[in-house]
Amino acid sequence: MNLAIETIKLLAILLAPFALFAIVIHLLEQLIQRRLAERFGWNSVLWTGWLGTPIHELSHALMCRVFHHRIDEIALFEPDQRSGRLGFVRHSFKSGNWYQELGNFFIGIAPLMGGSVVLVVLLWLFFPGAIEGAFAASKEAKVDGPLEQLVAIVSSVSEEIFAAKNLATGRFWLFVYFVLCVGGHMAPSPSDYEGASRGVYLVGGGLLLFTVGLAATGTDSRSMVEGMIGILGPLFAILAITIVLCALATGFVWIVTAAFPQRFTTRR
Repeated sequence: MNLAIETIKLLAILLAPFALFAIVIHLLEQLIQRRLAERFGWNSVLWTGWLGTPIHELSHALMCRVFHHRIDEIALFEPDQRSGRLGFVRHSFKSGNWYQELGNFFIGIAPLMGGSVVLVVLLWLFFPGAIEGAFAASKEAKVDGPLEQLVAIVSSVSEEIFAAKNLATGRFWLFVYFVLCVGGHMAPSPSDYEGASRGVYLVGGGLLLFTVGLAATGTDSRSMVEGMIGILGPLFAILAITIVLCALATGFVWIVTAAFPQRFTTRR
């Protein structure tokens, strides 16, 4: 019984940060797209989709290559108002091949990581000091715990971006627009999640065996948290930066569109 309880705790600790990240990004994207669509109609999605959608689809395509899936058809940006689709990647794989089956999971969630990488690159190009400060804050806060680490990263990035000297520059507003383009289209679609579900049993089985092994060797939840912070610190920093930037884009959209009345209804 103790082994089972500790296994569940370790599994929750391992999955919680990534699940929370996916949920937050999905909600922020919905807020952006719904707000724009309600004020300016469906075509407003094209203002950001021209950049965000190709990054989304290329993330899928890259993971298709990594996991040896055949790309049957790809459209990096092909808006279709009737279906609401902006682009697509159609791929196929050999059923029964465990590696390709596993790939379905990573192909489905690829836009989350692809978009995160692009956002970090944008931050590095426009505000390199923010990247340096974020990773420095991440290292300094490791000894305090994951929450303190997250707060330190958010504070460091926000202070660098929102410095008074930046707000009156074209660089700042161009950066915000690019972040809106990428962050507004990086969440997986329902069909992406459906595709990812084909490989989730392999991922879940592997994680379960891993956590059972950790629990059997006496690893407790505190040691697990400390180990994750030490090993995955840079990844957590990227996820935290991504959430900060997407929240920035969401706030920007809501503030700017507050002067416009709602003229359209959106599908729930």
